[in-house]
Amino acid sequence: MLGMFIAWIVTLRKSLTWIVTLTVCFIFGFLYFTPQVPPHPSTLTPPLEGKIISPLSETESTIRTTFKLAEREDKAVIVYFKIAALPEEITYVRKQLKYGAYCIVNGVVDWPEGARNPGQFDYQEYLRNQHIGYQITLDSPSQISCKSQSIIHSAFEARKALVSKVEKAMSPQAFAWTSALVFGDTQYLSEETIEWFRDFSLSHILAISGLHVGLFLGAVFLVLYRSGFTTLEQARGVVLFILPAYCFISGAAPPVLRACLMALFLLLITKWKVKVAATDVLALVAMLLLIWNPAYFYNLGFQFSFIVTFSLFLSYPLLSNNNIWTTSTLISFISQAVILPLQLHHFYEFNPLSLAANVLLVPYFSFIIIPLLFLLVFVSFFMPTWTFTLSTLMVTLHEGFLTWVKGVSEPFNIQWVVGEIPLEWILAYYAVLTLMMINWVQKRLNKAFLFGLGTVIILMSYSIKPYISNQGTVTMLDVGQGDSFVVELPFRKGVILIDAAGSPAFSSNANRVADQVIEPFLKSRGIKKIDALLLSHMDLDHSGSADRLQSSFEVDKIYVSPYHQIDQKSVTVVRQGDTIVIGGHKFNVLHPSVDEQDTNENSVVIYTKLGGKSWLFTGDITDTIEEKILSVYPSLMTNVLKVGHHGSDSSTSANWINSLAPNIALISSGIDNRYGHPHEEVVDRLLEKGVFLLRTDLHGAVQYKFSKQSGTFSTFLPYNEENKKRLP
Repeated sequence: MLGMFIAWIVTLRKSLTWIVTLTVCFIFGFLYFTPQVPPHPSTLTPPLEGKIISPLSETESTIRTTFKLAEREDKAVIVYFKIAALPEEITYVRKQLKYGAYCIVNGVVDWPEGARNPGQFDYQEYLRNQHIGYQITLDSPSQISCKSQSIIHSAFEARKALVSKVEKAMSPQAFAWTSALVFGDTQYLSEETIEWFRDFSLSHILAISGLHVGLFLGAVFLVLYRSGFTTLEQARGVVLFILPAYCFISGAAPPVLRACLMALFLLLITKWKVKVAATDVLALVAMLLLIWNPAYFYNLGFQFSFIVTFSLFLSYPLLSNNNIWTTSTLISFISQAVILPLQLHHFYEFNPLSLAANVLLVPYFSFIIIPLLFLLVFVSFFMPTWTFTLSTLMVTLHEGFLTWVKGVSEPFNIQWVVGEIPLEWILAYYAVLTLMMINWVQKRLNKAFLFGLGTVIILMSYSIKPYISNQGTVTMLDVGQGDSFVVELPFRKGVILIDAAGSPAFSSNANRVADQVIEPFLKSRGIKKIDALLLSHMDLDHSGSADRLQSSFEVDKIYVSPYHQIDQKSVTVVRQGDTIVIGGHKFNVLHPSVDEQDTNENSVVIYTKLGGKSWLFTGDITDTIEEKILSVYPSLMTNVLKVGHHGSDSSTSANWINSLAPNIALISSGIDNRYGHPHEEVVDRLLEKGVFLLRTDLHGAVQYKFSKQSGTFSTFLPYNEENKKRLP
């Protein structure tokens, strides 16, 4: 939307009235569509009454739907966990939560879980942008009772039956692609495939959009008009009739709605012979969709779809009178150029070679795969016995081709990790890009090239910014019940990760912490290389994400104790008395010296100085090891203490605190963890000595930003009175 706004202003006459009017409208729209923080969940007292306003969404572990509270504007997402439920209980919940049903709910009401780390996906903000303020968790099926349903529910059931019929007729592999490219559901595609498409900026192929709608309309016209079955007017009438149905069947995502409404209006304009600019039609569609659902304003698919479409309309002089390959290349280039800053703002990286992948694969999917899948869907209703054989043959050839493409592209999967580009840099990029496009359209190619070079310089300048900055950062990530500290030295002389917490052993997703916390944080900071990974010991809550991080980042060296068994390359063993030097900065190893016969007791203890403060990272050592360290280093003191073993009462003795005399204590522990960390005795001992406590369970990620010999601590979650009261 931002790119559309800038381009629109540039293309209008230089009238102060227009500029003021548009600016006021844009600001008003932004304020109007920005969701407000809802009242505290304590204001809602179950049982709650209201209506189901969305179809069910299911995963392996949950059932979710949206619930509008009666007699108020608030909405909530209802969540039911299936893991420990009986089959009949799951069936009961499905039958109750029908679209349009009026329900009485007795679940636990709370705010949805929000991000607790920089770079982490914020589910709470995601729901609030849809004007959903609460989450209602059902502990049992008896907590919900519903009656009646909407006619829309019957439509969803009909769509479900249609999809089920196609699924039964096709091979599973072919249906996975059909589900994604025809019905708008990618859940059957492998995570590896989805990740590969994402790496090469090809995700738009897997998300039904204007491309798919255009191909569908083209196929209908080809069958009806070009074959001679109908006249042109009759073909248009048929399309006007079936277009809404196709929009619904394909999932009705914002890009699909945009394409369907655009097609609908353009067909009507052609029929009525009215002259209207395509950009005006696009603006009308945007306005109607936002009036119908203001939450679309924050939908990335909505933003990308309208920005790309508007940019292509303005670039029409460049796209006309070219062969198909030139046009395809220009469309791909313009599309990627206009969404690039938003892509970096949300996903932090892109592949500079993705343009080549788009030029190759967009025509392949557009003119071969998607039409064949439409044909197979059609055949599945009339010749289901043939469909399985045909779909198996097609998908075998298709996946063989993709396997070859993936193999060839592997050396070119080079991600440029730029980081979370801020608003002022986005504005600068769009301003220069707009000037480039204006000059390009007007055939002033030399100026267009210079402005194009300017967009690259803007991105490169932001990318190299950490390498010319004297600011360093220490971040204690909120990884739940575990440890992960990221040290960024000034001038990006080194990135050091002290411990890499993994998911708990009972978790169904072993890579959840790496994928959802550590990796997004590193990439949001523009980090692609980890100079040193220091693993204090082998427990999963300290080293469980090490393997995953090595597959996503270049890890230069791994440091472990002699008693930490690890099967990795570039491993260096360290013990008491050793010094690790990274980027000219020293990290002193204070422990272990001998095998203590226990993984926690063998934790590597690190002492260093950062930003004018001394730091002590203690792993999971107990008070026994604390005494041993003090006996070897009797004058040891520190300003910042990483509290041992997540605040367990087996660590952080009174003598340890008295000897070290820390000013600040950092505790990494999970919210309401089953161990009760940090223990009350430890917290009391620290507070009695006037130590300032910062805890991930209360404050989320904690950062220390420093320059030379001074720095400042900050917390990702507000350090407010409410959090202070929660301290024991």
